[in-house]
Amino acid sequence: MRRLILVAALVMVLIVGGGLTAQIAAEGGSATFPWVIRSTANPDASALDMTPWKAEQLFLVLACVVFNLIGAGLTLTLVFWFLNWQVKKVKAESRLEAAAPRPVEET
Repeated sequence: MRRLILVAALVMVLIVGGGLTAQIAAEGGSATFPWVIRSTANPDASALDMTPWKAEQLFLVLACVVFNLIGAGLTLTLVFWFLNWQVKKVKAESRLEAAAPRPVEET
């Protein structure tokens, strides 16, 4: 079931990526996600419009921030998982050691 969900998610990402690529190609390759950031050649047009290079820079900065947050979170998750695994291992070993019969010492 997990594999099916993973494959379905991967297919959806590929479909969305292909759609975005087709949209950009249909507009001559100069589009910078028109449904997110409006761009114009005239920077004095509106306070909400950007020149294409500023829109690209904004998109790159936002993507960098998002990917770095995800990467840091994933790294911390793996570190804490590994540490917790080691704690469980030590506790299990101490329980086995406590439950094991002790040899009788001869005096």
